[in-house]
Amino acid sequence: MSKASFTSRRAPFHHYVLAVSLGIILTMAVSVLVGASNPDDFWLAAGIGALCAVYPAMSLGAKVFVSNHTVARDAHGEQSVELQWMRQAGAGSFIDVLVATIAAAMVLVIGRIAVDALPILLALVGLSAVDVGARYLVIRHRALK
Repeated sequence: MSKASFTSRRAPFHHYVLAVSLGIILTMAVSVLVGASNPDDFWLAAGIGALCAVYPAMSLGAKVFVSNHTVARDAHGEQSVELQWMRQAGAGSFIDVLVATIAAAMVLVIGRIAVDALPILLALVGLSAVDVGARYLVIRHRALK
């Protein structure tokens, strides 16, 4: 499913420094914002915010500054069989979720049932995720037989 492959090339040293610097700056910004949102326990909140933000921030720095030198884009990555399976699963799942939504709306309208929207929307999100996953596994199983 990957559209990229790693190379043996290395990025210039200053790109690694820039990546780490960006990661540190973003981590500090997030930790200060999280700490400011909880002024009673500023340092605890800032520490938790920093722990949660350090990996994504460093990854973003590596993506922005380093990956252009160390990762080669596959010219035909969008033609992978796994990506085609995922597209088929997503298209089928869309129809399933659309039909389920229409059926649920009809039941609610005809039965004049009043429910909160949030649990229904969360159930639809869960249904779509499970449906895509199940369809992908079935398509993959059929293709690999």
